[in-house]
Formats: sequence, C-alpha cells, structure tokens
Amino acid sequence: MATAREYFEKSNFMQFGRTITLTDSDGNSYEVRVEVVQDFEGGSKHLKIYVPEANAPEALLAHILEKAEDLIWKPESQLIVITGVEGTKEKISNLDLRFSGRVLVYTPNITPPEQWASLSQVMAANGLSLLVRDGQYAMIRDKHEMPLAFISHDSRDKDPFVRELANKLTKMLCPVWYDEFKLRPGDSLRENIERGLKTCPKCIVVLSKNFFDNPGWTKREFDTIYTREILEGKRLMIPIWLDVEKQEVFDYSPVLLDTLGIPASLGVDEVARKIMSVLN
Repeated sequence: MATAREYFEKSNFMQFGRTITLTDSDGNSYEVRVEVVQDFEGGSKHLKIYVPEANAPEALLAHILEKAEDLIWKPESQLIVITGVEGTKEKISNLDLRFSGRVLVYTPNITPPEQWASLSQVMAANGLSLLVRDGQYAMIRDKHEMPLAFISHDSRDKDPFVRELANKLTKMLCPVWYDEFKLRPGDSLRENIERGLKTCPKCIVVLSKNFFDNPGWTKREFDTIYTREILEGKRLMIPIWLDVEKQEVFDYSPVLLDTLGIPASLGVDEVARKIMSVLN
C-alpha cells in the first residue's frame, strides 16, 4: 500500500524545499520536510509539509510555522524561475505567484481532528488554512487507487534501478503494483502477486541477467503475463531492457523481441516518461 510519504511526494507542480531537524523535550530528533509548491498556471503557491511519526505531530508543525514567512521565501532571496513554451508570449515568473495561505500536512500518524483543532484556530487567525492528510487518509486513498501497471523484476535489481523507477512513477501520479508498496508482513505472497498480475492493465517487465537466471518468481510472473496476453488477445507487457542484449532476450523468450522495449540506459526519468506515454 502507498504511504503518507509517497502521497506527499506525488506532485505535478514545481516545488522547492528543505529538511528541518527538530528535537523534542525527550531528546528525540525528527526530520520535517517543508516544500513550497508552485502552481504557475493557477498563479499561486502553498506550503506542503511532511511530519514523521511522532507523539505530538501538531507540536512539531506549530514549531515550524513560527517562521511561516521565512518558509515561503521572500522574492529577493529565492531562485527566480520563469516558465512558458518557447515561441509563445507566455512568460510566468514565480515572483508573481501569490501565497494562498494553504498549509498541506502529510503524516503517517493517525490522529483525530480535535488533535489539530487548537493549532488550526491559531493558524486561521494568522491567515493560514490547515489541511491534514494522515495515515488514515493514506489507507483510504490507497484502497481507491487501482495500480496502472505491475512491476515484475528480480529483487537483485531493486538498487539502483527498480526502486527508483517505482518511486518516480508514483511521483508522476502513476500508481503501480510494486512489492515494497503493496506487501506487508504476514501477507500471502502468492495471493497478492497473482491479484496484481490479474488486475493491472499493463505489466512492466524489467529484463536483466538476474531476471533471466531466476527460475522462481520472475519466471512465474512472466508466464502469467504471457498467458494473460493470449487469453485477452492484447499486448500487456512493457519490457525494460536492463543491461541485456538481443541474444540474451531471444534465448529467454523469442516472443519478447516482437515487443519494442525501453532501454534502461536512457535513465529513470526518460524510462518513466515513456512508460507514462504508454499508460496514457
């Protein structure tokens, strides 16, 4: 399942931020992530804050907001960014964006609304509007978001490629079935993986030497995906070639050469963009 942190990182807007380390009265340290989200088309900006697991998350937020003016950055001290399509007259500067007053908070803590009520009232008196998305929000939202693609891979390829790709797609608002997102301790591997393989509209298959050498899960997943293609009469696979050559792919399954693959050598950002073009 997706976490509060993963939902926090999803964004279609330009944003800049910093991590602030806070220490409570018990000596516990917390890293709070603060970002200024800039909506150039809407002409506005707002604060987005990630508060980690803590006994009193509202106290950490209150401490951060003591310097709210500094967090949104004054024009003379911030990086100047101008957007617009080349060849058009459209030029939008981030210096022209107005702060909406919205403070959007993500946290894995599951908290009752009344826990934030006092802080919310103080913020409202200062022109700030608080919206909290906690662990309960993440669980409910996750239930309603159907993954657009299943990522089949060998676990040895998680670093440095597959995990980064899964996170990149998540940030691009593309929910994917990825084991580290979907499997929790005690879950049935077979049941959950088979459910993902059966229901996802597309299947991203990361082809690598590790994948080809794995006679276990990757072989079963590949066979299931290929069987689905035959059964449904349509292409489901999006192959990613991770340091493999045509002959290696042919030796594993000649049918794979009939589907255009995406070279991992393009980099995670470009691979994710090409995957999104297929899913859209």
